[in-house]
Amino acid sequence: MKTEILIDIDKKSLKEFYERYIFVQKYLKFKLLGYEIAETKKGYHVRLIVDLPYEYSDKDIVLLQLLLGDDWKRATINYFRVIHNLDDWNVLFRKKYRIFKAGNLFKLASKEKCIGCLHGDVS
Repeated sequence: MKTEILIDIDKKSLKEFYERYIFVQKYLKFKLLGYEIAETKKGYHVRLIVDLPYEYSDKDIVLLQLLLGDDWKRATINYFRVIHNLDDWNVLFRKKYRIFKAGNLFKLASKEKCIGCLHGDVS
């Protein structure tokens, strides 16, 4: 089953992610179909398109993302969204904005910079 895995890594090294990926993939046997790695202000956003060997629940996806190194605060919020049946629970922003109360001004706080891609289709 084709699935998108989204991981927010809050450190400026991908070494631990690669180690986690190899270990987790060894046991869960998913196939990588595509990926995108984008640098952020604090670390990286990783988008994986994988073919899972069986159907995973949304809770399983939250756990898989956490095992692969997803930020634990993001994983907690995603888990909350899943158990409360919220749509669009798995979000990674490409751009973040700060909004100022004095008027309608807003400022770009951070954005991704793509550093590596191998595109796969989720549909």
